[in-house]
Order: sequence, then structure tokens, then C-alpha cells
Amino acid sequence: MRSINRFIGNLFKFSAAIICAILAASTFAAPPTGVLDDTHAAVRAVMAVQSEVTPDLMRQPEILGTAVGVDTAGTPVLTVYVDRDAPNARDVIRNLPREFRGVGVQVQLTDKFRAMSVSHTAKQTPPIQLGTSGGWAYDLANGFCCGGTLGALVKIGSTQYILSNYHVFESDIVSGGNNRTAQTGDPIIQPGLIDVSCNKNLAQTVGTLVKKSSLPGSNVDCAIAAVVPGMVRTDGAILEIGTISNTTVSAFINQAVKKSGRTTGLTRSSVSGLNATISVDYDNECKGSTAFTKTFTGQIVIANPGSKFLNMGDSGSLMVEDVVTNPHAVGLLFAGSSTDAIANPIGQVLAFLGATMVSGGPNRSDFNGDGKADILWQNSSTGQRLIWLMNGTTHQSTVNLGTVPTTWSIVGSGDFNGDGKADILWQNNSTGQRVIWLMNGTVHTSNVSLGTVSTSWSIRNY
Repeated sequence: MRSINRFIGNLFKFSAAIICAILAASTFAAPPTGVLDDTHAAVRAVMAVQSEVTPDLMRQPEILGTAVGVDTAGTPVLTVYVDRDAPNARDVIRNLPREFRGVGVQVQLTDKFRAMSVSHTAKQTPPIQLGTSGGWAYDLANGFCCGGTLGALVKIGSTQYILSNYHVFESDIVSGGNNRTAQTGDPIIQPGLIDVSCNKNLAQTVGTLVKKSSLPGSNVDCAIAAVVPGMVRTDGAILEIGTISNTTVSAFINQAVKKSGRTTGLTRSSVSGLNATISVDYDNECKGSTAFTKTFTGQIVIANPGSKFLNMGDSGSLMVEDVVTNPHAVGLLFAGSSTDAIANPIGQVLAFLGATMVSGGPNRSDFNGDGKADILWQNSSTGQRLIWLMNGTTHQSTVNLGTVPTTWSIVGSGDFNGDGKADILWQNNSTGQRVIWLMNGTVHTSNVSLGTVSTSWSIRNY
């Protein structure tokens, strides 16, 4: 769903209720064991029925989609999404069968699914981390401006690209409200127009659009921008998530996931449905008229009660496993309602683009966030401490950290608070005291005391 900003204010209206009705229990006597992914026999059984009945079901305008879900007992069932605002929604539900060929039917009332492009809205000092506000520099028309989330970093060949959604970067296809359409070479900015009072001069160009035109022809809502050198972290770090794995995983029901997006920041939820068939309306420009309605198949459904996981402006966010270190990508978020969020499986996105995820892995000595190791120096006579900022093997500049008594030694560095930036680990050789300097790039922001350990113990794993 796109987040839209009128010049005189924001337009954020996004609320609904969730109602679930179990029409019938499935024929499974007990919840199946094992991971409920799309290879599980019980899931495959529902998918077979789903493929049979979905085309006829979706001929009814009140039915918004279907997916493989689970009932309250954990048994796979066919979930049918019904437009809660339809005047005859009650009749539609009443007329649905309790089961199809032994597969139970579960109804979920929801508002319409919307493409969700447009806190992580501030202008960052480059190189930026992703999971942040951004978008097409000219996404302004009809008295509004729009934006979304710069989601992740991918690589095609040796070139790095910012990954987001088609409707965040490319969806302006008429020269109506702004006398232009999205073209390859157009600037992609951070933050998006919606967060800089619709004035692109208050933002910074971090990429250039490379049109892939994923919609309406393909089954994914994705777009990319070639990175402007020096403007985006080369390790692909995402705000509050850090670096990710360069390999991906498939979704499964009840899988714990998280994302970092423009509007709701870092949020967590779980996968509630697989193999969803969902219809989504797309505009022809910011606050324009409907360009087309796209029916997606094979999508991932994520629980989104009260739009707390995904909201206006979060489209383009990368959904990853909810693990602490180098999580694997699962899906690219692009649409939702106040009850459910929808993601393209990341494998489909990467296949369409011919791309791979970028993972810098942990770089415990990268102080300026350029993805390259820097060098810490300490003078054992004077106590002076320095950082050499490096460009590969070339010394670019020096940062003076000041003078610290020579009883203190730097014993290592690493990202201890998970902000994607290297911190410095110290030990006092006389007292045994151990301290972490938390760093914001090359600036010392605060100390964390690790207490005192006998001087017969030395830190040696850095």
C-alpha cells in the first residue's frame, strides 16, 4: 500500500476488524506433525483443492482471495478471504460450503488488499542502511506525494541494486499529474518525498532506476535501482536487523518472521498462510486512477492484526527469519489489509531479476559503514588511539580517538548492540576491568561496563 502525503498533511487511514469463522473441521483427525511448508502432504492436499475451486470462487467480487491456512487445532484448511465491506458479505459466507472434497473451509473477513508503498524516515548519513524511507524522486502528482521502503540489497553480476516494489519505484505510467512517467536512469532518493515535505531537494539520491516492469505481466511486485557509489552500505545492512544471509529459505506456516520498514520500523509476526491467490488494485500514478487489477498466485500470508506488522509506507520491506544473526530472506512485502500482509516469495523475486541477495557478513572492524575493514591503532607509550579508515588496502583518512591511559588496551572490535556499526572492546591490564565503547561510526557515544575479571584472564577471541 502506498503511503501518500498531501502537501498540507498526511493521509493515513488504515483500520479494520478481524473476524474468523471456521465453517468445518478438516478431515484430518489430529494436527499433522512436521513443518507445514509447501512440501508437506497435508498442505499439498489443501493446495490441490485450492487450485480447483479458487477460479470459481474469485468470480464473486466479494471474495478477495484464498490461501492454505490452519484452523485453531493446527490442521491445514482452505482460508477464503471475504470483503468485510461488501453489503452481502454475510450471504457470501452463508453460501460457502463447509468443506471441499474433505478439506475444511475457514473464512476470514478483511478489508481489501492494497499495494503498500508508501521511525525509519530520517535522512541518513551515507552510506545508508536499508529498511528506510525512499522512492522515485518524481513521485508527486494530483496534489500528493508518495513513497515506500528501500528494502534490501541484491546483486546482478557484480553490480549492486536496491530492491523495492514496482509500485514504489515504477508505477507512474501516465504523464497526467506530473507530466512525466518513470524511466530508467531516474533518481531514487532517501528519504522518500513523503518524508521531506514533497521536496526532492531535501533528500539524497542513493540509486538510479533500472526499469524491469515486473507488473502487470509477472507474478511479483519488484523493482531495482543501481546503487550510487558510496551511498549505500555494500554489506546490505538493514536498520535494526543488520546484515543478512546471501541464501534464502521458503516460508512455512507459523514461521516466525520480521521486517524493517519505513512506517512501522522493526516488527515481528508469523506466517499464517501459503499459496495464496490474491487480487490487488494498482494506480497509474501517485493518487491516480486504477491502472489495473493484478491477481497474484502462490503468495505468502502473514498475520497483520491492526496493521501492526505492515502499514502504509512499509511496502518494499524485506521479510526475513526472526533470528538474531544473518537471517535468511523469506519474502518481499508488497500489500496488505488490517488483518493480513502479503509477500512475494523471495525466490520468485530473485528468479525474475536474475539476482542474488547481498550479505556482507559480520565485519567487526568497519567503522564508517562502507563494508570494508578499517584499522585500529594504539600507542603503548603515549596512550593515543587512532582509526585508519581504509578503502581496501588504501589508507584514506585518520580519525583520532584521543588519549587513554596506557593501562587500558584495545583487545578487539565488533557490533555489540546490533546497530550494524563496529564498537570497541577494552581491558584494563592492571585492574582487570573490561569495557565496551559503543560507537556511532567513528564517534564514541557511550560505555558499557562488563565488570572486573582477574588479570590472569585475557580476551583473545577478537
